Amino acid sequence: MKTKSRLVCELCACILFISVLLTSNAVYPQRKNIHKTEAQAGGKASGEATSEYDTYVLFDNPKVKKMIQVYNVKMRFIDDIMQASVTVVNTTKKPINVVYKFTWFDKDDFEVRANTAPWIPLTLQPNEQKTLQGVAPNGSAKSFKVKISLNK
Repeated sequence: MKTKSRLVCELCACILFISVLLTSNAVYPQRKNIHKTEAQAGGKASGEATSEYDTYVLFDNPKVKKMIQVYNVKMRFIDDIMQASVTVVNTTKKPINVVYKFTWFDKDDFEVRANTAPWIPLTLQPNEQKTLQGVAPNGSAKSFKVKISLNK
């Protein structure tokens, strides 16, 4: 039997997934702009319009946020362990090297196993899309954020 918070989390993920489907074009390879506005793609700096994905994705600076579009944020529970998936696209005309890591939070918004997740390197070619995936360290995780930073 699913808990109430788990059902709410799954419902939010479904609503988010449906909204992405409604705002995206039908065929990815031919499209340049996946979203109708920069805010939907995570392209505005903080203090300007916010993205619907700002809840799940943190960028270390506005420059990185302009280089990467974020869409198709998904989450699910398998045997009470949360799994998350975030698709990103390099919007620049040059390859970029970034690092990312998933951070997990319990029902009270406290970080689960704080500062234990490693930074994972990722190279994105121009217009390349990749899906970042993470699995929570234990069953107490009820939400997540993925942090993305330039690899220096």
